[in-house]
Amino acid sequence: MERMNQLTIIESAVLELIPIGATRRIVIKDLAKQIDVDERSIYEIINSLRRKGVPICANRNGQKTQRGYYIATNEAERVAGIAGYKSQVADMQKLIRSIETADLNEWPKYVYQSGNGS
Repeated sequence: MERMNQLTIIESAVLELIPIGATRRIVIKDLAKQIDVDERSIYEIINSLRRKGVPICANRNGQKTQRGYYIATNEAERVAGIAGYKSQVADMQKLIRSIETADLNEWPKYVYQSGNGS
């Protein structure tokens, strides 16, 4: 874990905008607009802050008003805030297994015999 006292100016600016506690959240679009940088950069900055020990979580599911980033203040907020990431990792592991077990030579036979008209 990197040291917290080594925040860049942009990291400090983003950190100041992220609400503390899960009851208030901010979406990436609003962060990007307020800091005047692209959303990809905001993702990178948030991940940098996480590596420095800031417990930034995200609610990634549900209605738009329920989504967004926040700083977890207790274990329940942390658990809720990482649930979407854990689900994404599980989905990615399934995809990896599918690719690893795919028949490199015979896959066209399975795909084109499925009756899709090709």
